[in-house]
Amino acid sequence: MGATLSGDAIISDMMKIGLHLNEAKAYKALVALGQSTARRVADLSGVPRSKVYDVLYSLEDQGLVRKVLGSDPTEFRAYPPKEAIPLLLEKIQQSGSLVQTALENIESSRNLERREYVYTVEGDDQIKMEMRGIINGAEKEIFIATFDPKILSAVRPSLADAKKRGVDIKLVTSRTFIEEWPEFAHYVSMMDVGGISPPGLAEQLSKVVQNDAIIDDWNPTQMGIIIADNRDSCGMFGGHPNQARPWALVVKVPLIAILQRQVISAVLAQVLQFLDAHD
Repeated sequence: MGATLSGDAIISDMMKIGLHLNEAKAYKALVALGQSTARRVADLSGVPRSKVYDVLYSLEDQGLVRKVLGSDPTEFRAYPPKEAIPLLLEKIQQSGSLVQTALENIESSRNLERREYVYTVEGDDQIKMEMRGIINGAEKEIFIATFDPKILSAVRPSLADAKKRGVDIKLVTSRTFIEEWPEFAHYVSMMDVGGISPPGLAEQLSKVVQNDAIIDDWNPTQMGIIIADNRDSCGMFGGHPNQARPWALVVKVPLIAILQRQVISAVLAQVLQFLDAHD
C-alpha cells in the first residue's frame, strides 16, 4: 500500500520539491478537479482569485499544467502526477548539479583556511552530512560500531557507493542487529560486538556503563561511530535531558580515531552486557 499524506503534508512536501505555496495548492486542486476554470481552482484551493491566473500560468510555464484550447472561459488541466512530479524532480536535480559545480569552483578559488581537526555538530541533517562526508572520503576501510539501525539507514546510498569503490566496510554491532537487519549484509560485514572489544578495556569500562546516573541521562543504544581509514571519524550520540537534539563529534586526527575505535567497541560490549542483565 502506498504512503498516505494529509492535505497539509502534501502541500508541504510539494513545496520541498520546488513549488511555491499557492502553486502547490493550485496544482493539488486541479488534480482533484481534473479540468477546471481558474475560478473553481481558486475556490477549492484557497488561492486568492486575484492571483490564481498568475499561479496557473506559472504552473503552465513549469510544464505541470496546460490550457484547454477553445475553452471559454479558459479552463486548465493538470498533467498526471506520475508525469509531473518526476519532471519537477529532474529539474531540481539538474539545477542542483549546476549549482554544486558553480559552488565547487568558488570553493576551489578561495584562500586556504585553517583546517578544523575536532568539532561538533547538532541535528539529524547535519549529522547525516558529516557521516556521508566521512564515508565518501574513505579509500580502504570504513569501520562502524552501533546498535542503532537508523544510523546506517541514513547513509545507505553512501555505503553502497563505497562498496562499489572496493572499500572494505566493517560493522560491529549486537547479535540481535545482525539477525534482524540482514539487508545490511549487502554493504557491510557484520561482527558481534562481544567478540571484538579488547577484554582489558572492556573490564575497565564495565563500572562506568553500570552507573545509573549515566544510563538515566543518556541512551547508549543511540550512540555509534563511523571511522574512515583510521583517520577521520564521526561519533554520534542521541539526545539527553539537557540536549534534546542528537549531536556528533567529528575528529580528523588519526591517533584519536584509532583510540575511538577501541573505546567505542568496548563501551558497546559493556552496554550490551548491561542491557542483557536488566532484561
